[in-house]
Amino acid sequence: MSEQPKIIWTVVEIIKWGTDYFSSKGVDSPRLTIELLLSEVLQCTRLQLYLMHDRPLTQGELSILRETCTRRAKREPLQYILGKTGFYGLDFTVTPDVLIPRPETETLIDTVLKYCSALSGPISILDIGTGSGCIAITLAHHLRHRENVTIKAIDISQQALRIAQLNAQSHDVIIEFQCIDILKNNGSISGIIVSNPPYIGEDDYQELEPELYFEPKIALTDHANGLRFYQHLAGLIGDKTNDIQSFFLEVGYGQMQDVENFFRPFTKQLSKVHDLSGIERVLWGETRPIL
Repeated sequence: MSEQPKIIWTVVEIIKWGTDYFSSKGVDSPRLTIELLLSEVLQCTRLQLYLMHDRPLTQGELSILRETCTRRAKREPLQYILGKTGFYGLDFTVTPDVLIPRPETETLIDTVLKYCSALSGPISILDIGTGSGCIAITLAHHLRHRENVTIKAIDISQQALRIAQLNAQSHDVIIEFQCIDILKNNGSISGIIVSNPPYIGEDDYQELEPELYFEPKIALTDHANGLRFYQHLAGLIGDKTNDIQSFFLEVGYGQMQDVENFFRPFTKQLSKVHDLSGIERVLWGETRPIL
């Protein structure tokens, strides 16, 4: 009996196979997924894949690709497999120690930058629950031309702060990082508060997509009704020992009215901003004018 011919896996054949494979596993954007994984293995761009469509993969390359495809088929987020993701035009290192930056959070960045552009005096920003550092670092990057800008970022997780520090170094920005549990912090806070807090309720957490269970639970849910952090932050703003000038908060779908009610007694001006999907995504307010 003659031997069966050995299959030669070329780039184009891998893309065809991967698209079908990930489709069968219920993975979103299956073709994009295999292209990105293959690009990582071959250390090239997606465009370059098609310029070398007939290139065969080596056994070593196939072995690495097989491992990453298996991980993604188990619904591990692509960003964790690649170890990086894009946010607001910048690249960030991500691991399972930090929440993966979301496109809707870019609305928060837009709002803060627009607000800061109208300020003439010093700018002091506190990012609460920084995670990967994407918010603080992006703001620092885009405000680097301004004088008298200081940015501080806090998180309850030392592991998350380690990733945030690496990202700050890679983008050459200066940020003061501290490990603080804002729910237990007794120190005073001041300046412009920015936060994307855990806003998924405990009940809703049980119904999430499989990929989200790979992310740190502490960054997703408040283990309550999804409003715990907003209520606490409102209390901090209402505390006259703090000198909070304004605040910018990302808010979950359907939560805006409840969150707005927490802050209305303590603000001179309260505004809501919709994201690109038309969802009320950002709540911001001023407790006193800034020069």
